[in-house]
Amino acid sequence: MKTSQNSICVLRITALGDCINAFGLVNALKQKNPEADITWVIDKRFASLFVKDGDTPLVNLEPVDIKGKGLIKATLDLRKALSGKCFDSLYNMQTSIKASVLSLGIKAKKRLGYDDERRRECQGLFINKKINTPKTPHVLSGFIAFAHTDGYEDLKPSWDFQLSETEKNKADELLNDVSDSKVFTISPASAKAEKNWTAEGYAAIADYAVSKGFKVVLVGSPNEKEQALCSKIEELSKNTLVNLCGKTSLRVLCAVLSKSSLVLSPDSASMHLASALNIPVIGLFAIHNPQRVGAYNFKDLYVSVYDEAAADELQGRKASWRYRVKDKTAMQRITVEAVQEAFNRAEQTYLK
Repeated sequence: MKTSQNSICVLRITALGDCINAFGLVNALKQKNPEADITWVIDKRFASLFVKDGDTPLVNLEPVDIKGKGLIKATLDLRKALSGKCFDSLYNMQTSIKASVLSLGIKAKKRLGYDDERRRECQGLFINKKINTPKTPHVLSGFIAFAHTDGYEDLKPSWDFQLSETEKNKADELLNDVSDSKVFTISPASAKAEKNWTAEGYAAIADYAVSKGFKVVLVGSPNEKEQALCSKIEELSKNTLVNLCGKTSLRVLCAVLSKSSLVLSPDSASMHLASALNIPVIGLFAIHNPQRVGAYNFKDLYVSVYDEAAADELQGRKASWRYRVKDKTAMQRITVEAVQEAFNRAEQTYLK
């Protein structure tokens, strides 16, 4: 068995927003130690975001297809792909039982998992070392704690998507040349409908942005519900919006967001992507604690009703680290005025 010195396998397969945060750690590790052998096990559906020009991975990727092949076949495929290799460290940064079973396809001397507060679904049975408890609740802080526990100090997450001229030009084409425009991009949909704000609210903010001289762009996946939400926002708006919902690949979405001045999004991959690109993003929250899942680089722009919604449900009991608000209408507590105030704050802080 060949053991690679200074080798790390990062296991984070889903969700896309978490994978974007994981890339911040992987990229930081590469910068800290360019000689390190780093492999990232990721869901096949999301791998394309981290591949430039269609065929060059930004980091060494091992895509897995659990959805298409099933967990057992995906684990066997991973074991075969990594046969003959033993890593110094495995960072099992996903607490699901699926990820832990998948980790059986990876040979490693140190198998790191979460601390007692964050660990669940029997992850402790699949690891031999738990990370030190992070100082802050953010998911990315938890990822960084893996590296800290493994001896990498003073790591700061960083992202470089290495967008090609072709991808940038495609974004320009879709945006119809925005070189002289301020672009306000709204990504209105999360993977879970209860995390979405109202179409009426988004339309009101779109019109507010137009009144301040912004060109407003809507983005989203080809998912029918996302396209319907974007169409509804268009219908309710008093102005002409650029609707790109369903018209971008992940890489072109990245390019579109990179050309934005300001982004508005609920808890979604677009929110994390904007943050990774260092584009100011207003994050909207009610279901999950933004201190845990919000945009890592723009915590000052959160608009959140999470605390009050959680307090109503828990009636004095303290919310746990991953407490999820049960009320599926909680996002309706967010007011247009609160989002306008965040918009103004973003303008004053980041766009002058």
